Amino acid sequence: MAGRAGRRGLDTIGTVIMMCRDEIPEESDLKNLLVGKPTRLESQFRLTYTMILHLLRVEELKVEDMLKRSFAEFHAQKDLPQKEKLLLQMLRQPTKTIECIKGEPSIEEYYDMFLEAEEHREFVTEAIMQLHTTQQFLAPGRLVVVKSKSDDDHLLGVIVKNPSATLKQYVVLVLTGDCTSSALAPNLSSQSEKGPGDSQGYFIIPPKGKRGMDDDFFSSSRTRKSSGVINIKLPYMGDASGMGFEVRAVENKEIISICISKIKIDQVGLLEDISKTVYAKTVQMLIKEQTDGKYPPALDAIKDLKMKDMDQVKRYHAHNNLLEEMSKNKCHGCIKLKEHKSMMKDQKMHKDELDQLKYQMSDEALQQMPQFQGRIDVLKEIHYIDSDLVVQLKGRVACEMNSGEELISTECLFENQLDELEPEEAVAIMSAFVFQQRNASEPSLTPKLADAKKRLYDTAISLGQLQKRHEVPVDPEEYARDNLKFGLVEVVYEWAKGTPFADICELTDVSEGLIVRTIVRLDETCREFRNAASIMGNSALYKKMEIASNAIKRDIVFAASLYVTGI
Repeated sequence: MAGRAGRRGLDTIGTVIMMCRDEIPEESDLKNLLVGKPTRLESQFRLTYTMILHLLRVEELKVEDMLKRSFAEFHAQKDLPQKEKLLLQMLRQPTKTIECIKGEPSIEEYYDMFLEAEEHREFVTEAIMQLHTTQQFLAPGRLVVVKSKSDDDHLLGVIVKNPSATLKQYVVLVLTGDCTSSALAPNLSSQSEKGPGDSQGYFIIPPKGKRGMDDDFFSSSRTRKSSGVINIKLPYMGDASGMGFEVRAVENKEIISICISKIKIDQVGLLEDISKTVYAKTVQMLIKEQTDGKYPPALDAIKDLKMKDMDQVKRYHAHNNLLEEMSKNKCHGCIKLKEHKSMMKDQKMHKDELDQLKYQMSDEALQQMPQFQGRIDVLKEIHYIDSDLVVQLKGRVACEMNSGEELISTECLFENQLDELEPEEAVAIMSAFVFQQRNASEPSLTPKLADAKKRLYDTAISLGQLQKRHEVPVDPEEYARDNLKFGLVEVVYEWAKGTPFADICELTDVSEGLIVRTIVRLDETCREFRNAASIMGNSALYKKMEIASNAIKRDIVFAASLYVTGI
């Protein structure tokens, strides 16, 4: 409680006086009162169309200034000096220049293509891994390209074991030595780089009779089938044939591409009996699958994996086109590509941090700004303001509407919904703007009043749909129900016709006090509509509102209160 005392931003100490009229509260209650967690204060500031229109008519004050002064923005505005200081520090930081050894640097263009290609690749890879046909290719012995832990490169590997009940991931043996690819995606080594009859880069298992003695261990000498047991601790690292390797568990998303090549592997020797000879042979076969540091081509997602979804196919082609563009860039294959990409990554992170900091200090970061922009768009579409935010005639009329929802009231006037109604009927329909009780008995309406009610409700629904279309958080049905309550239309109609108060109370289950309050507020609504009619130049409506106001200002409803006047 003491934490809430005092004036925000002015008082450093708050004093609380606790009055005990009867008995001193229990110790637990006192403790909770004195040192308990305070109720969270939340801003109750709400943007309204009337507020926006009034502020747009005042040149000295902007809506953004009003939003900044709200309690919702208090903490953000309080931190502005520190953010300004941090921004200046970041702007003073020197940035490293990228010196291109091939002339004018084009790494920025290359890096942008790389990021876009990576985004497409992640989407396509995820889609490919969910295809039913993909699982048929991902069998032991299939070559795959997997993501390296550093994300700087991709690694060639072979699937050793498929997911099982105990291990939900693929077990893959990958090469981690010097013979890995460039930092580019493996798809760049496309089939177009090789001639139709060129088998270079592929290792073909020779027939059994033509194998050397060192090949016998690989298939014929081992007759026992794999039991599926893994006797190595993953990740399992080592080296063979001068090349480092690692056996690791790989998630679906870590598989970059599925190669067209397959090799014959010995699951028992790799996972169960742990044979160095088997590892050496497998590593040798993987090394032979690489030609000039390039990986075997990947399976075609459309022809081989039967990808059919239009969006996925579109992204797949976009990814391939980007890879082709990257291969034409002079940065592709540069010996400093990895270093320059790292520098570009740091520069981009620095720029993103600067942009984020500038955004947090701008008006666009205000919590209510999206809703404010949405409401501005609504006002433009229904011609309350023009493209320069100058308030038009309909906007000036809306500024007069304070009793009911400003948009519905204004549209009601400009659609001439009250012109064909008698003064008693008009004021009865207008009661929907000021009556507040949600649940009331259904009124019995004349056909004319029923039509007027439907027309007004339809107007509210269309306005709700318009706001929802401009991303204002409004549900059309709820918007209409909350702002139009027709429970006292019959009561007000009979009252304006001169029916005694006792008789109109029998027409509804609403309490007498609420009836009186609604009719009194309705007189203020008549005054607002009359002012609006004057702005519009509608003399007939002006006269109708005068007659309606006089019709309801009578008898006990407008009698002077004894509490005010005394006896």
